[in-house]
Amino acid sequence: MSYIYLNKYKRFQTSSTAPNPLDSYTLALATLSLASKATESPRRLRELLLPAHHLLHSSSPAQHDVDANQNSLSGPLKIPSEAYDMLRATLVQAELMLLRVLSFELKLPSPMDYLPRYLERIMEDSNDVGEDYETWGKEYRAEYGVVEGGWMGTRLGKRASEMVLFANYQLANFFPPRAVALACVYKALEATGLMLKEEMAEWTDQISSGKVDVEDLKEVILEWQHSKM
Repeated sequence: MSYIYLNKYKRFQTSSTAPNPLDSYTLALATLSLASKATESPRRLRELLLPAHHLLHSSSPAQHDVDANQNSLSGPLKIPSEAYDMLRATLVQAELMLLRVLSFELKLPSPMDYLPRYLERIMEDSNDVGEDYETWGKEYRAEYGVVEGGWMGTRLGKRASEMVLFANYQLANFFPPRAVALACVYKALEATGLMLKEEMAEWTDQISSGKVDVEDLKEVILEWQHSKM
C-alpha cells in the first residue's frame, strides 16, 4: 500500500508545475505512516522517525561530540528534543500533503481484494457435477488439493497469491486491480498446467462479470512476461 501511495504522489508531481515540497526520505516515511493506518496497524511516528534517523546518520561523529548539542540533527535522535519535534512536525505536514494528493482515499482496492472471488468462480465452473467438498475426508482433501480455508489454500490459490504479492509492487500502480488479479489467476492456471475451456475474451467476461476488459488483461500479461516473473 505504501508503494502505491508513493507512485500516486510521483505521478501527481509529474503533472504539476509546482516544485516538489517533499524530499524522498520524508515522502517514504509519510507513505509508510499512512499505509500503517490504512491497513489498521498504525505506528507511532517515533517508531518510524527513530530508526530512519539512525539509518541516515549511522556515520555521525563520536557520541561525546554530539552529546553537547542534543538538538543536532546529525547526532542520535533523542526524545524529547527540539530536533525530534521539528522532524515530527515535518512528517505530519507531509502526511497532510499526501492525503490531499490521494483525495483522502486511503482504502484503495488491491488485486488481492478480487482474487478469492475469481478463484471461487473458476472452481465453480470446473466443478460441473456440483461436488460438495465439505463431505470429503482429510485424506481426499489433501490428495486433490482441497484444504481448509477455501480455494486460496489450494495449489492454484497459493500460486496466484504469490503472483499477486509480486504484482502489488510491479503492476498494481499501472493497471486496474481487477485486471491484475485476473492476470495472476490466468498465469497461475498456465503454471499449473490447466487449460481454459473458453476463448480468453469469453473467459475474462465470465470470471470478472464483465468488469475486466480483455485488452487490459492482455496488457497485464504482456507486462508480466517482460518482468520475467
